[in-house]
Amino acid sequence: MAMLILALLLPWLTGSLWLLWLESFSTNQTEPNTPRILGYGFFLGNFICASLLYLTHFLLGLLSFVSISALLLFLSCVGFLLVWQRTGYARLSIRFGFPTIKESGKGLALLLITLMVVHLFFAAYDAFNRPLLPWDAWTTWTYRAKIWFQNQDLSSFVSTSAWLGTNATDTYTLTAHNYPLAVSLIQLWPSLAMGTWNEGVTAIPGMVAGLALVLALYGQARSLGYSTLLALAGGYLLISVPLLDAHLALPGYADIWLGGFAGLGFVSLLQWSQSRDGVQLFTGLLFLALGFFIKREGSLWLAIGLAFVIVQNLSWKLLIALILASALAIFSGHGVVNLPGLGRLGYLDGAFYVPGIHAIRLQPQDASLAVVTNLFVNGSWNLLFYYLSTMALLQFLPASRQTRRALLSFVLLLSMVITTIFFLSEKGIWLKDSTAFGRLLLQVLPALIFALLIEWRAVFSTTEHSRDTVK
Repeated sequence: MAMLILALLLPWLTGSLWLLWLESFSTNQTEPNTPRILGYGFFLGNFICASLLYLTHFLLGLLSFVSISALLLFLSCVGFLLVWQRTGYARLSIRFGFPTIKESGKGLALLLITLMVVHLFFAAYDAFNRPLLPWDAWTTWTYRAKIWFQNQDLSSFVSTSAWLGTNATDTYTLTAHNYPLAVSLIQLWPSLAMGTWNEGVTAIPGMVAGLALVLALYGQARSLGYSTLLALAGGYLLISVPLLDAHLALPGYADIWLGGFAGLGFVSLLQWSQSRDGVQLFTGLLFLALGFFIKREGSLWLAIGLAFVIVQNLSWKLLIALILASALAIFSGHGVVNLPGLGRLGYLDGAFYVPGIHAIRLQPQDASLAVVTNLFVNGSWNLLFYYLSTMALLQFLPASRQTRRALLSFVLLLSMVITTIFFLSEKGIWLKDSTAFGRLLLQVLPALIFALLIEWRAVFSTTEHSRDTVK
């Protein structure tokens, strides 16, 4: 058990210290934002751990818990020294005190925290007491981790035809053999610590990811000066979404991890759109880029994130000129660029191209009723999309141009993705079983809720600013 706790905390510590160093460059923060650092640090630390597992095996042919732990400890020490050099020891201390809350709001704050704990508790109970059920878990992500653990080697996975044509004993086949390795490496790590394979143990990082998402969202809301109650309400709204709870209680999918990278990446970009904090811009783009190594959809979200940044920095005249130039390039047959080492990006001959994703070919679908059913009738989202629809209508009320521009561009870019994939391509058939559609939105769920918090504050609190101190 001690080794399992070490395996959980050491990557978390590494990622948090390096994020603390990164945030020391921010001119907007007077002291560390502990919840945000811990939330984002968990995902960054697990990615670092997965990268070290891959690199040490690639260079030395080893899968050693002791060796990786030593490297993580070394990186933690380097991160600590860098922070110390940047800020001095006095500012390095991180306080865990509770923010100041008015007496009238303490009961509600305690209720929100209790409800979040209840959601996490029951999800964890299900995860540890049910067999591994999700299809992608036992056919791809966790299956691959189990083979690696049993062989103590990062055995290769190839297509069925390639597997039939080889005599190698350390080669296996998967339908999704070309999926990124990071999630399987993250699931492998706690089993290496325990020295034995246990499916319940592989679920632990994914369970903590739910807590990390709440911490990150709460911290980002507090960093913009939002009240403690509003930030807690955002955290509860996130953890109470049934589809997210299902992914926590039935572990093994990669979408919860992409929600940590792509979802929190967009949260940082939205925060940057309000605060113009360059550290948030860098963090957002970094997390979106790392999402490319989590799941293939990560490349799609990175492209949307770059488009979002461009929209925030261009005047309307330049933006319209860019749209017209893009349309002209598409109609003239020059709408695709080849990115070295990544592949095609753009539109050509009736197909959209995004690096890491197969061509999305135009094939219009009658998906309107299915989308409405998935968002507003089925129980996957509770009332979230009723809230978001109201937010869209509230855009017509007085709000700063900066806020309106950020929220409208984010919603329009996300709508463009949904329209292209589910209304204009053959992939609209995924709506029939209500799986891929919901999982795609789950990957940006934290950003959807953060956008809702921004709009709430813009409309209902324009004359009231919180003076709480971020702890």
